[in-house]
Amino acid sequence: MLDRGEEYHDLASLVRGKAAKNGSLPALRFARRTISYAELDTESERVARGLARVGVARGDRVAALLFNTPEFPLLWFGAAKLGAVLVPINTALKGEILRYELADSGPRAIVVDRRLWPSYAPLRESLGIAHEYLAGTGPGEGESPPGLPAFDELPSDRPAELPPPPSASEPASILYTSGTTGPPKGAIIPHEKLLTTPREISARSRITPQSVLFTALPLFHCNAQEMTALSALLHDVPAAFDERFHASSFWETASRFGATHVSLLISMITVLFKQPARPTDATHSVRTALTAGATRAIWPEFERRFHVTLLELYGMTECGCTTLMNPPEAVRVGSVGTPLGFVEAEVVDDDDRPVPPNTRGELVVRPRAPFTMFLGYLNKPEKTVEAWRNLWFHTGDFVTRDGDGYYYFVDRKKDIIRRRGENLAPYDVESVLNRHPSVFESVVVGVPSPLGEEDVKAFVQLKPGAAVTAQELFTYAAENLPFFMVPRFLEFLNEIPKTANQKSQRYLLRERKGGTEHDREKLGIVVRAP
Repeated sequence: MLDRGEEYHDLASLVRGKAAKNGSLPALRFARRTISYAELDTESERVARGLARVGVARGDRVAALLFNTPEFPLLWFGAAKLGAVLVPINTALKGEILRYELADSGPRAIVVDRRLWPSYAPLRESLGIAHEYLAGTGPGEGESPPGLPAFDELPSDRPAELPPPPSASEPASILYTSGTTGPPKGAIIPHEKLLTTPREISARSRITPQSVLFTALPLFHCNAQEMTALSALLHDVPAAFDERFHASSFWETASRFGATHVSLLISMITVLFKQPARPTDATHSVRTALTAGATRAIWPEFERRFHVTLLELYGMTECGCTTLMNPPEAVRVGSVGTPLGFVEAEVVDDDDRPVPPNTRGELVVRPRAPFTMFLGYLNKPEKTVEAWRNLWFHTGDFVTRDGDGYYYFVDRKKDIIRRRGENLAPYDVESVLNRHPSVFESVVVGVPSPLGEEDVKAFVQLKPGAAVTAQELFTYAAENLPFFMVPRFLEFLNEIPKTANQKSQRYLLRERKGGTEHDREKLGIVVRAP
């Protein structure tokens, strides 16, 4: 269990302290390599000195376009030791959205997985990032430029003095989260926040000295960072990672690592549940699943079939990957739980006044201690002010709360679409579709998916006299959007319905029935993760 005498308030001190305590014990496990606590310390130190040697300084940003490979934590903690700020980028991004996030964050250095070079290469000249490194040994889908250095060859042979550990209030990372009516927002995350949330999660997930935490979720998200990597390090137990989720082999992979705890999103839960039943469904090593989006309909049967306890939770990048969570000794099926200790929560109406129990309202939260939530949105002070009103952070989600203080998720107040564990903004998809020469305007909405969460549907109004087929638009979208943003359905309209002030009436489109709908999958256009 966590030694409450160990007080860590920054990532650099955490890695150094745990290395001194645990030495050669396993810390992080990947498919082809296990990193001990001592190796994590020494190799992240090498990275920090290498970055310092090429001129990366305290406060500078370092971008990571990396899968779940050993290079990610080495860069993450190496940047922390330097006082630099990590900018993890979604590995599915490409084109304008990828360019926007890198230009907005302005990194001084970037580390790119060789397999993702084709996504980054077309943008590098316009971005002008000073220091570029390739990670991994496998070939990319194209040639890398001659002389581009490898990440594991950072010039750390000569000593470089590192600064003191960062303070609890200093930024540790910038995590991009989808906007509702504009481009993505970079949430500035302080060191204290990254360590507070895992402490609270761990207390409720009953981690023991024999625990092993496992995830197939990406390290560029706060979920894998806080719920798996940092929770494990704080408790001196191993964290294990797969590069991506494979439903057919998930339980076997988890057992191969000896996992006792896993993290699952609703789409993963649904797909696992729809797998053909097997005699081995309950013979794996997992006993606790931290979940987001488990429904009343599937919850009890999922637990019985797979012999696990579901601990449903709610969280956001800004206020903790987990903000509400079911206490293990008093789980309520269908609820996202009660507030963790570091946060206050309330349910309010449109005037920010509390509503009675069992009444729908917006969930608002605020921290009980300094620097335990995000510091604001990068380059967007107006968005920070908009989110923080009347001393509360507004989540944009509708919930109810019962008389015992348990919260129940209802729906999203904002227009974010939740697809396969990813939050995506209609704006991002629309901005790409609208660049097609035949498109006058598009509106994108979420529609119910048989796998849970939502699928993406695009309504398209063509320019006068223009002609384009659904297949051509789907292909265009697949070439210019991350896989999870490519619409599943498309419908052509003569005119997009508007309000008097010319805002698209999304609610009418969500409810629309009877139109001619084109299904991308029936047209044979399949998109996959890189």
